[in-house]
Order: sequence, then structure tokens, then C-alpha cells
Amino acid sequence: MNASAFNWLMTAVAVGAGAPIAREAWNKLRMRQFSIALLVVLASIGAIIIGEAWEAAVVTVLYVVGGLLESRTLARTRSALKELVDSMPRTARVRRGDEVVEVSAYEVARGDVVVVRPGDLVPVDGEVVAGSASLDTSSVTGESMPMEAGVGTQVTSGSVSLGGYLEVRAEQVGADTTFSRLVFLVAEAGEQKPKVQRTLDRFAQWYTPTVIGAAVIVYLFSRDAHLALTFLVISCPGALVAAAPVAMIAGLGAAARRGVLIKGGERLERIARIDTVAFDKTGTLTIGRPRVVAVEAFEGSSEAEVLAAAAAAEMRSEHHLASAILAKAEADGVGPLAAVDWDLRPGQGVVASTEGGETIAVGNAALMEAVGVVLGPEQAAAAEYRAAQGETVAFVSLAGRAIGLIGIADQPRTDAAQAIAALREEGIRRIVMLTGDNRRAAEHVGKVLGIHSEDIRAGLMPDEKVETIRELQANGARVAMVGDGINDAPSLATADVSIAMGASATRAAMEAADIALMSNNLMRIPQAIADSRRILRVVKQNVALAVGVVAFLLVGVLAGRVHLASGMAVHEASILAVTLNGMRLLGRGGTPASRA
Repeated sequence: MNASAFNWLMTAVAVGAGAPIAREAWNKLRMRQFSIALLVVLASIGAIIIGEAWEAAVVTVLYVVGGLLESRTLARTRSALKELVDSMPRTARVRRGDEVVEVSAYEVARGDVVVVRPGDLVPVDGEVVAGSASLDTSSVTGESMPMEAGVGTQVTSGSVSLGGYLEVRAEQVGADTTFSRLVFLVAEAGEQKPKVQRTLDRFAQWYTPTVIGAAVIVYLFSRDAHLALTFLVISCPGALVAAAPVAMIAGLGAAARRGVLIKGGERLERIARIDTVAFDKTGTLTIGRPRVVAVEAFEGSSEAEVLAAAAAAEMRSEHHLASAILAKAEADGVGPLAAVDWDLRPGQGVVASTEGGETIAVGNAALMEAVGVVLGPEQAAAAEYRAAQGETVAFVSLAGRAIGLIGIADQPRTDAAQAIAALREEGIRRIVMLTGDNRRAAEHVGKVLGIHSEDIRAGLMPDEKVETIRELQANGARVAMVGDGINDAPSLATADVSIAMGASATRAAMEAADIALMSNNLMRIPQAIADSRRILRVVKQNVALAVGVVAFLLVGVLAGRVHLASGMAVHEASILAVTLNGMRLLGRGGTPASRA
């Protein structure tokens, strides 16, 4: 092939490959955006004009191939969101009278009874009213172990029935379900840009025209059009443009698959900088469901008599400790005494009368004194011992005599101590417990979990929790607050970073939080912090790599060592490199302590 035919062929290749690039550049110019595509088009036109059509062809083909590779790798990073969308329930089996009909999941109304069979996706959030089944909740909570669901269990949409049969009364339907909100929030988080990305976006707006001007200056000084064109192409900040989005999409998507929803953007950077974590105690560090841990009968009585009397008095009480006493009596097969005339006394306890006219009192020492029951030294000592174990003590009296006491405690979550240890490994300097409980009960839980006594703040009202967080911030701490978003809402709003515990969090808290945990697994907290830092670290690595490659190539161009085709190849390789580096986040999993 002679030189003329070769040039015509290369020109045709450049025009064919360059046409979509030119359309991209023109469309962005119409929106007053200076793009990398514009630099490539200008460089290609210039190469053809000076008789270097083969370089124009190489530049445009490399740009197109690089774009295809980048698109394919970006598609892989978006697979986490696609998997979530594909897992959304499409249909539901709804009981209509004696029949079960299949309808669209968005046609289910609140109050409908939904039938879930083996292999079905649970299409609504609601309460199980019949049946039992094993549910795979991993797509929502990230938990690998199946959940056993029975009558009274709250289930969430997106769970998969592994076996059994359920009837679920719908409480949240359509776009209001947990799973639908999860998909929306993951997508929203992926669109939010961190500070470094917004800086790069502003940088790109003036960078391209600056490069064009610099290329003109290079030509004016050197009178070397080839050098100027090479400078123009090599200056393209392609890898910078891809530096943050790939890592953000991959990292946030992978975290979401593990049940950790990080909201992205500036929040990501704030999360990475925290050094103090404040926990609400009840329902966060502890299970939030008090249970009876001890029943002690005084001389002349039995444990069954103590429980029977206590259950009789608590039958009409709405206090959270009453349900613990009633549950214990039911579990032990103890029936309550027949009672009448209940008198609920806030801050003390409850008083009732048996059908025979005997008085039953269940409550604290102040109540015993109020009803004329005298506590002996041994009885007081027994109560003191129970209180030292972090238990709430309820005395039980019958017919003017103390017959026993009941110790009630809210147990720490099984993973709480491990999570606190993992937070310390992540570099969190201080773990603080905030609670409205008494000091003794709080210190007992703190001792079990490894929280220092000086970092336990007990007897706090909601406004006092806020003041505590402000005090920590005033001393230079960057504070993350963990709570359920109900009585902790003011504290969550005050903290630098708010973390909402999934199963117990209100909808508003889940949507407003910087981190939303889709389960009550406390190990997700150090994992979320580790994920945030890792994503930000990869973004910074990508930026450094992109800047370094451009600087290296520009020095090579001005020194006459780098030419148009080879420079473009390195340029496209750098885009692929930052993309692949971001994609590493897709495969990161496990506990923080097990990851590099």
C-alpha cells in the first residue's frame, strides 16, 4: 500500500472513530462544558492537517477502546445496585376471602394479609399472623444466618422464604417498604459526590481551555505543531474524571450488600475522620427488652408465690418492667393471683388487692415504705447485691409483709463487646455510653463491654445527651452517635456523624442518618467506618495516580521522549488503572479486623 492510500485509510479510520467523539464534545460544548473529548477532536484534526493521519487514527481508536473498557468496568461496579433492583419483589400473593390471588407488589394495601410460600420474596414489611418459616434476610441486612419467623415476628420486604409457610399482615407497602427505601437510598448515595470529586469537577471546567491555550503557547514558542498536538492530548485529565466515581459506586454498593448503607458525598469524608463514638445504651448496646434474671424469695415464701403475687399486680400495668415479670411467670407456668383495684404509682410501682382483700405491692423501697412494709437488714442487703449487678430491683409484698424481690436487667447484645474492641482497632480513641438509667446499672454494662467508667454518662435526659455531645465536640472530638432515632433524635442531629440502628430505627432516622444499618448487628459499625475510610483512601490513590501520570507524560512530551500515539496509550492505560483500582472495593468483605 502506497503512502497516499495509507493516509486516506488512516483518515477514514480517524473520521469513523472520531465521529461519536465529536458528537460528545459538541453536546458538552452546547452545555458550556469543556471536555476531554474536545481535546481529542482538536488533536485529531490537527494531526490530519499536518499529514500525520495515522496518529489521528490511533488517538481516536484508543479513546473509543478506552471508553468501552471503562464502560464495561463501570457496569460491573454498578452490579451491586442492579442486584438490589433485580431482587425487588414484583408480585405478591394476597388473601382475598377464602382465595389467594397473585397481584403486583405495588397493589398490596396496608392491612392486607400476604401469603409467603417457600422460595417467595416477602413483598411487604409487616407482622406474621400465621405460620412459621426460615427467611434469608441477607439482601436487606447482610446477615448470612437465616432468621426464624413465627407468629408475632416482624419481617421485612426482600427477605426470601427458605421453607415453611407465612401469612403476613402488611404494614408498609410499595415504595414505603424497607427494601424499596434501601434501593432508593443506595442509588441516591451513589450520586452524591465527595468534596474531592466536586473539586475535580470545578477543576475540569477551567482545565480544558487552559490546556488549549497552553498548547497554542507551546506551538508559538517551538513552531512544532506535532509537539503542540501531543501536548494537547497528553494533558487530558481522563483518569482524574474517573478517579472518584468508580470507587464511590463500587465501595458504596459493596457495603450496601453487607447491610451497611453509607450515604456518600461529604458524609463519607466526615465518617472517615471521626475519633469518638457515643452509644445510647438501651436498645443499642443492650437488647432493649428487660427480662427477669432473678427471683428471690424471703423466709417463709417460695419463688412461685413471689411470681404469682407480682404477676397479679402487674397485669394492668403498662410499665416496661411489667411485661418482663409477666413473661417470666408465663414461662415458669405460674398463674397470677386473682386481683382487683389496681393502683399504679409512677416512680414507685403498683399496688393491687386480692379478692380476699389482701394488699399486693410491687415496686421500689419507697413504695414498700408508703404501704407500711418494713424491709429487714437481710432483705435490704439482698437488694443492694442485685443492684450492684446492674439489675433493677422490684420488691414484692403481700398482706403487709415483704415476700421476695425480683431482679430485672436489660442484657448487653452478644456482639457489643466485640464491636467496641473492633472500633478501638479502627483507631477510635474514645467510646462513650449515654443513658437515662442509673449509674450503677450503666457501670455494670460498661464493665462487661469494656467501656471506661469515666466515659459513662448516666441519668441523662435527652437534652443532657445533646449537651454531652457538644461538650465532647468543644474538646476537639469528632463524634459519631449511635441510636435508634426515637428519644435519641436530638443527639443524632447534634453529632458530626449519625448512625441509625436498622431494626429498631424509625424511618425518619434511617433516611436522615449518615450511616443506616439494615440490621442490629453492632459489628456493622466498625465495618462502616472501615469501609468509609477505604473508599476515601482509594479515591485519593486514584487522584494521585492520575495526576502523577499526566505530570510524567507532560515532562516526557516537552523532553521529546513521549509521542502522540504512545502518550495516548499510556493515558488510556491510566484510566483503566484507576477504574480497576476502584473495582477492588467490590470484593472487600469480612470484619474490619480481618481486612487489610
